[in-house]
Formats: sequence, structure tokens, C-alpha cells
Amino acid sequence: MQPIEILHLAYTYFPADTRVKREVEALQATGRRLAVIALRGPNERPIERWNGVTIVRVPGRKSRGGVGSYVGEYGAFVLRCRRLVARHAAFSHVRIVHVHTLPDFLLWAALPAHDRGARLVFDMHEIFPEFVRSKFPGTLGRPIAALAQRIEQWARDRADLTITVNQPIEQLLVSRPIGRPEHRIVLHNTADPADFGNPAAPSHGSPPSSVDLIYHGTLTFLYGLDVAIRGIGVARKHGLNAHLTILGDGPERGALRGLAAQLGLADHVSFEVPIRQRDLPARLRRCGAGVVPTRLDGMTRYSLSTKLLEYVHLGIPVLAARLPSYERYLPNDAVWYWAAGDPEDLARVIREFAGTSAGERARRAQLARDAIAPLAWTLERRQLLDAYRRLLASDSDRTHAIRSAALPSP
Repeated sequence: MQPIEILHLAYTYFPADTRVKREVEALQATGRRLAVIALRGPNERPIERWNGVTIVRVPGRKSRGGVGSYVGEYGAFVLRCRRLVARHAAFSHVRIVHVHTLPDFLLWAALPAHDRGARLVFDMHEIFPEFVRSKFPGTLGRPIAALAQRIEQWARDRADLTITVNQPIEQLLVSRPIGRPEHRIVLHNTADPADFGNPAAPSHGSPPSSVDLIYHGTLTFLYGLDVAIRGIGVARKHGLNAHLTILGDGPERGALRGLAAQLGLADHVSFEVPIRQRDLPARLRRCGAGVVPTRLDGMTRYSLSTKLLEYVHLGIPVLAARLPSYERYLPNDAVWYWAAGDPEDLARVIREFAGTSAGERARRAQLARDAIAPLAWTLERRQLLDAYRRLLASDSDRTHAIRSAALPSP
């Protein structure tokens, strides 16, 4: 393996994780040698070259279990990354280590490189304290959340650059100062044209006689697919020919299938397995609207759904749970909002959508696209590259100072 200059650490699968993938691809413009340490999926090789990037895959999994599972799985990955960063010759002269969260304490794995002069980038895909409070809401969750907030502060304090995913999280971090000036930028999870193509004008064709909704992504309780299924059931009781396609996998898949069968909706809720990224846009466009049924809690009030942004990019109308972060970006007349967690209100919105003209659907889809146009990845990519140029320009002086301090006195 050639010496690496920019190293990414990510507790995820690569290149399947689109945020990590697009940032790594963007950073190829620096002309530096890049590597990613990530999880090893089934049938994946431990070391691979991908589009000029070295991928090092280590054992691990994302099981979404209890406290013990999270600690064990996170901890094992962090230790493996730390050993590689500290001992592998290819990483001995890394100039920047880019750490993708969760977990925030993955930054600890980058410290051996930092001690040798590398800069640290802390890329917050989620907010750790709010994630812990949402995942473990009981008595046990409170001390764990307090610890998570201390870890977040610690990681931000050591980072040379902190990246967040939306303005609500940016504002939350402003309210949690770290006691020194902090360099932060916001890179939203908007669709990469390399994966989803350039936006096309929303269709003005005649609306179909049925309401064909789709959801794509991970199937977990937080994302409210049970609410979506119940909403389809209520809508059908009101005489609407409504159908929902759930495209994805996750721990709730079996329970959701059982719920659809229990409600007599087996013929009206379809389950499809994940498909290749390049096939996803065409599959999504075959449906009349995307549904984003995320539950509202202490974490999701700060989230901005990646799938929502992908529907908007593709010009697909959106039926979305009303979350504060969604409303910040998309006005009421750009999507069809409904009360989070309320299948009756979702059914109301499905009826409203069914009665909407093709022109109105296209108008709202275009308004949504206009609203997120300033967040386009083609624009935000420049922020990332500009930030990296500053880090790369400044790290030489720091590295020289550290190495000079290590030399014996004459």
C-alpha cells in the first residue's frame, strides 16, 4: 500500500454510504493519496482499490441493538482503527484524518496521526447526545447522554475542522460552545448528481387513478414505517386506491410485513429489497410521491432526511411528517405535511394529494427544488475543498514544529 495523505475513518460500509463516498470523490481534486477505513461487508475484500482510493475494511457490523451491542461494536471498530493509524506504515505520514460519526469517540483513533502532525476533521453525520437520548430514553439514558455530550465537546475541541449536516444542528452547536474559536462548515446531504443525475423538470402529466407512494431506506422504528402502513389502511377505508412500496432493509422488516398482513394490506403494501444505486432514481420516479414518515423526537427535530432531499432532487412530490427541521427548509406549499406519528392525518394528506391536479403536483415539486437549490452538492463541494486547501496549507508548519520539538538538543 502506498503512503496515504488523507485518511477517512467511517463506521459504515464504503462506497455504499453516499455521504462518505461523495466527500472522498470530491477530495480526489486535491491530488492527494486517499484511503478509507470502513466496515467489511459480506463478500468484501479486506483491502481494495476503488476509483483510485484505497479501502481498508475491518471486521464489524451494525446491529442496532441495546447499550451493550452499541458499546461493543463501536469499541471494537475504534480499537481496530486506532491500531491501524498508530502502526501501519502506509498511515505514518497522513496529513489529514477525516472522522465520520457516529460514534464521536472514533476521533480517539485518529490521535496517533494527530501527534505526528496530522490535522483532524470531525464530520458529524448525527448529533451524539440527542442520538443517545432518543435511543435510550429511560433512566439509563440520562447518564449516557451526559457522557455523550462530554465526548462531543472533547472531539470538537481537538478537531481543526468540524462539519455538520444542516443548519438546525449548526445552531445547536452554537449553543454548546467549546471555549475556543471553532472552524465549522455545513455540508447538507443533498443528492449528488453523479448518483442521481441532474434535476429534470417535474412531470405535468395526468395524475394516475391510484396513489402510489414509495419509501426507500433503512427500516427502523424511528423512521415510522408502521405509521405509513396504518395511514394506507385508513386511506383505503375512505375508498382511496392507495399503495405503498417499501424499498429497503433493516431490523423492522419482519414486523412491518406482519403489520401489513394483520391489517389486510398485504396486496397494498409491497416490500422490495435494496437495489444498486444506479438503478434507484428510475425506480423512485415510477411512483407518484415519496413518503417520509419519520417520528418526531429529541434527535429527529434536528434531522433533515436524506431520502426527502433525494425525492426533491428527482422532482418527485413529497408527503412528509411535519418536523421542525423539514419546515425550516421546505415551506408548506412545497410539500404535503402531516402530523408526525398520526396515521389518520397521513390518510387526510393522501386524500388531499389524490385530489390534486398534475400541474399542482409539479408546481409544489418545483417549489421544493427551488428551496433547496442553494444547498446543491455542486456548490457545497467547493466549501469542502476550500477548507481542505486551508488545512493542507497550514499543516506543514505544524508538522515541522512537532518534529523539531522531538529532536534532541545540540
